[in-house]
Parts: sequence; C-alpha cells; structure tokens
Amino acid sequence: MAWLVGLVEGDGWFSITKNGKYCKYEFGIELHERDIQMLYKIKKALGVGTISFKKDQNKVSFRIRKKPHLKEVILPIFDKYPMISTKHFKYLRFRLNLLNNILYYENLMDYNPTATLTLYNNVDNLIKLDYFDNWLVGFIEAEGCFSKYKLTSLSLYNIVSFEVSQTNQLPLLMAIKKRLSITSNPYVDKTNNAKLKTTSLDSIQNVIHFLDKTSAKLKGHKRLQYLLFLKELRTNPKYKKLRVPKIYGKNTLI
Repeated sequence: MAWLVGLVEGDGWFSITKNGKYCKYEFGIELHERDIQMLYKIKKALGVGTISFKKDQNKVSFRIRKKPHLKEVILPIFDKYPMISTKHFKYLRFRLNLLNNILYYENLMDYNPTATLTLYNNVDNLIKLDYFDNWLVGFIEAEGCFSKYKLTSLSLYNIVSFEVSQTNQLPLLMAIKKRLSITSNPYVDKTNNAKLKTTSLDSIQNVIHFLDKTSAKLKGHKRLQYLLFLKELRTNPKYKKLRVPKIYGKNTLI
C-alpha cells in the first residue's frame, strides 16, 4: 500500500469542505481517463469507494466519503505509511477532525505541524523510511515522466530523459535524487514547481535498476510509457552500453 500512498501524494487529496453548516469529508484520486482500469483495481483492492467521470475534461475520479470507510480502510493505510510531502499535514488535519467526529464546519480544529516539520526537510530521514522505495514507485506513477525527443530536426537519434516534479517540494526531490543516484540537481521554476530531470546514461541506468528491483511496479499508462522507454533504450545505438531488462515485472496492483 506504500505505492498507493505515493500515488496519492501526486494525484490524490484529503479534504474537508463546507456542506451547509456541516463538514463533508472526502478522500480522492483523480487521473486521466486512460487510467480508469487502475482506479477500478484500487477500488477492488480497498473494497470501498465510488468512481465518477468528467467527460469534458477526460478525467476520472475515485472517491470515498463515508466516514466508517474513511476511518476503517483509509486511515490505517496512511497511518502505517505516512505521506512524506507537506501534503501529510493536510491528512493530519483531516484525521484529527474525522476521529473527533467534528460535524459542524465552524467547529473545525486546526493541526499544528511544528512537531513534525523536521522529517520533511531531512533527505536522509526520508530515504531511511522502510517503505520509501515502494512509495517512490507510486510517486513516479503520479509525477514521473519517461520521454524521448530529438535535439534538432537533423538529429539521427532520440534523446531519452527521466523527470519527476511537484510544486513546493524541493527537499523531497533532493531525497529522490540521492536515492536514485541522479547526477543533476533539482531546481524550482517561476511557478514554484520543483523539477528533477536527467538525460545522463549513468542516471538512466540507476533509474532502470531501481524500478527493476522494487517489489511495487508501475501500472496503468505510466507502465506503458516506461515499457516504450525501455524499448527505445534497447534499439537506440546511443544507449547500447546500458543494461536494459526485456521484461518488467508482473502487471499486479500491489
């Protein structure tokens, strides 16, 4: 389930919204409609939740709003495998109010994150988490990108790259850089989006080795993107020195 937590870090949410004078609690994940089968597998694995479509936006969502399901199914997962971005603070506020059965929006309690800030700014603490690797596969599922492109129209061969990004999460990307032994450094753009991108052969080899060895595997469209990435590496003369696996795991949920 650490994979699921990583996915939620990128494409999920915990929210408390106002419904009249009452609180509406919701856990959700939103993906492109091409990943609908992955959401149905998540729904089946959890045994609860509903799936809805935004056809005008090509989006599909998985949501849980029933309080017993949130308390009995979702909270135990995110307590065992805490989120490791600052999104964890939103979860802790959500958890605090849900477990205290706060019904009225005006009575919502705030969560003070001061005591837990140190973990999320320490690269070594993040990497030492026993579920970090499987979490990272889920995070790459949400926020990673495997791509190929030509530098110019006259280029004979493609360049391949691996990239991962998320808004306002530079320490987290520093941890990913260190865990994957990526040579380039993450940077923050004008929109406060932190990005880590590499085209280095050694770094690409490290990413491949990591994904080949983790027990959690990429799923859905990101899995297909990665398989096409591996195919490019096997057939592109620029990458003939890389050790590229011909088979990538089994297509299982967890």
